[in-house]
Amino acid sequence: MTVRLGSVAPVGFRDFADPAWLGCMRKLGCTSVQVYRNRNGNDDDPSRLVTPQQMLDYVAAGQLPCDSLHGLYGNDLDPSSPDESARRQAVDTFKAEGDLARMLGGPIVVVHCAGIAEPGRSVSPDEAKRRWEQLTKSIRELADFGRAQQVRYAFENLPPYHFIGAEVSELARRIQRIDDPFVGMCFDVAHAKLAGNPIQAAEAAAETTVYVHICDNHGRADEHLMPFQGRIDWSAFAATLRRWRYDGVLMLEVFPQLDELRRFVDEGLGEKLAAFLAKANSPI
Repeated sequence: MTVRLGSVAPVGFRDFADPAWLGCMRKLGCTSVQVYRNRNGNDDDPSRLVTPQQMLDYVAAGQLPCDSLHGLYGNDLDPSSPDESARRQAVDTFKAEGDLARMLGGPIVVVHCAGIAEPGRSVSPDEAKRRWEQLTKSIRELADFGRAQQVRYAFENLPPYHFIGAEVSELARRIQRIDDPFVGMCFDVAHAKLAGNPIQAAEAAAETTVYVHICDNHGRADEHLMPFQGRIDWSAFAATLRRWRYDGVLMLEVFPQLDELRRFVDEGLGEKLAAFLAKANSPI
């Protein structure tokens, strides 16, 4: 069992374009990246979409290999949509994302399992039931595609303002029923904090998790803070990972400015993260 750190690789965003940004993530102990590109073009030229070559160049400049791709997301790409044509469009898009992930060298695609509900809109039990059925159908279809193309789809638990997906135990149960090695969960500990108890959620996710997102928050908003800056109990989470015998990446999904990131390095955050990993990797 080896738990290791990864970093987000934000491509097409001016604030993170300097190769020194990923250089600092290396200094914090990160050994691989998950590509996350600007869906709305490039900050310097919104009319020019981020290209596969741009992603490859970004990863190469950062001197960290790609282990995965964060799939495109939005309410127009909702694999739980009750509208069957919209659901199929989302699945087709995620199939193309699978091909891209393999080209980048990281054959895992992280998928948001639902869209965001409008403020004040409640999801009725009937709608939730329909959405879970539609999501299950999407998971099955992507499992079949993943098996054929040798790419794995990791469905991410979401903050509670999404239509569905905050219920980690329900998402895990759906994935377990499908029982296919080409689909699993991307467990996001910060999203679980927003939905309730992240340690209990982590226990529920253990059997299905193939990838992990880590960042911190204060329980009110998805702040994407560095670990130890918010209210997540990282010692308890490390102990949970140890009990899981999790063998995979903990991807730092954080977006500090370069100057702040350099300060984290100088202040010894890498040592704190190394101690956290050591606890997660220690024998039971």
